[in-house]
Amino acid sequence: MVILKATKEDADVIGKVHSDAWKQTYQGIFSQEYLDSDSPSSRREEFLRSLDDKHCVYLRIEADGQTAGIVKLVGNEEEIEISSIYILEKYRGRGFGRKVMEYIFSEYKDLRIVLWVLEVNLNARAFYEKCGFELTDKVRVIDRGGEFKQLMYVRD
Repeated sequence: MVILKATKEDADVIGKVHSDAWKQTYQGIFSQEYLDSDSPSSRREEFLRSLDDKHCVYLRIEADGQTAGIVKLVGNEEEIEISSIYILEKYRGRGFGRKVMEYIFSEYKDLRIVLWVLEVNLNARAFYEKCGFELTDKVRVIDRGGEFKQLMYVRD
């Protein structure tokens, strides 16, 4: 497994992997109609827009010469937010998430690291807690074809 900073040339694969892995992650949580509204082209455009934002970085997780997942980080000089981390289903359970976290902790060791996770996503919550994130008292409600509660985790 290799972690690479995504470039403009990666736009198509970033869009496809982000959309596919996102749909796999939220199958059975968000409505099928909402999942179907996401597309590789919209994720591609999201990535291309981010290239103009000096506070945003996309990482590409590569395995066996293929893109296995993506990470989107947004931050400033004090804090970095893991905005998205999605790994394709066929690559899950192989330690990629842990390696990505180790990479982020190493690259951003002087920054506070935050992320938001769905309250109902117990597997993700357990993973982040294993990685040293602590649950805060901050909660927000997001609309994903219905209202869903997200909880904020932090690692100082």
